[in-house]
Amino acid sequence: MNEWGVIGHDWAVRRLRRAIERGQLAQSHLFVGPPSVGKATLALALARALLGRDERSRALVEQRRHPDLLWVEPSSDSEAIKVEQIRELLHALTLAPVESRHRIAVINEAHLVTDSGQNAILKTLEEPSPSAMIILIAPHSDALLPTIVSRCQLLALRPAPVHAVEEALLSRGVAAERAALIARLSRGRIGWALRAAADDAALQARAERLSDLRALLSANRTRRFAYAEKLGRAEPALIAQTLEAWLLLWRDVARAAGYAAPTDALINADQREWIAELASALSISQVASLLRATGRTLRYLDQNVNARLALEVLLLKLPHLPSATSNRVESPRPASAA
Repeated sequence: MNEWGVIGHDWAVRRLRRAIERGQLAQSHLFVGPPSVGKATLALALARALLGRDERSRALVEQRRHPDLLWVEPSSDSEAIKVEQIRELLHALTLAPVESRHRIAVINEAHLVTDSGQNAILKTLEEPSPSAMIILIAPHSDALLPTIVSRCQLLALRPAPVHAVEEALLSRGVAAERAALIARLSRGRIGWALRAAADDAALQARAERLSDLRALLSANRTRRFAYAEKLGRAEPALIAQTLEAWLLLWRDVARAAGYAAPTDALINADQREWIAELASALSISQVASLLRATGRTLRYLDQNVNARLALEVLLLKLPHLPSATSNRVESPRPASAA
């Protein structure tokens, strides 16, 4: 962890800190990267560096209650940020700072801003107030108008190294075995790792998703279609999380079968015995086919195809294995929210 308290993005902290020291910090920033990789944490750290004159002000920034920090984000994963919210934010940004030299607006999940809202942002970027700074957060730059992207200082955050995530968890008192598992499952998403370490819900949901897959491997077509119908009615994010959990499992099976990296790199290390059984029961071509089919289904869902039909096609591609290999799970059920 660096002096800003940001895990795994030392290079980004150095770049921003150096710009502050030289008086060359841009007024408009765009932080992009995978979900839960630390984009909002970095935005908050930058705001704390600019607004946190003392312990009180730093605490207010951390709580997003500082009078010179303006923060807008959707209330749910799929809800758009309306133009009225953006106009209100941008108007507040034009006012003089209350306690510091800066007034900072952060728009989290900026890709969910409506087109009219993005046009309003563009006008502010073209003629910013001298004391104003705006930070946009999005999964990738293609999600925003090219004219917005061109006016921002772009920082593309990558997943943190697994060892950095594990060390951060250990420093917070997480047991070694649990920290190692969470770090690998996080795939460098430090935000997800910290939530999983603090709350068992994420790991429980992942366990349910793997249990569902076990049951489906020995299920007949009727039960597979029933599962596709149930899961297809879930929120898109929950469907994606289920398929991502399965995809990671199949990647581990490929490793165990010698098709990919060595077995000591298993992500689902707590499922080593079942993974070994699957690697013995399936051919390399079958595992490769399952990897392709699961990844393809995730892409289809991103393109808003009919979820139930896409899931039915995927589930019919699952091999039929005896219940012993599937660990005799009684019945599949869609996983709860993580």
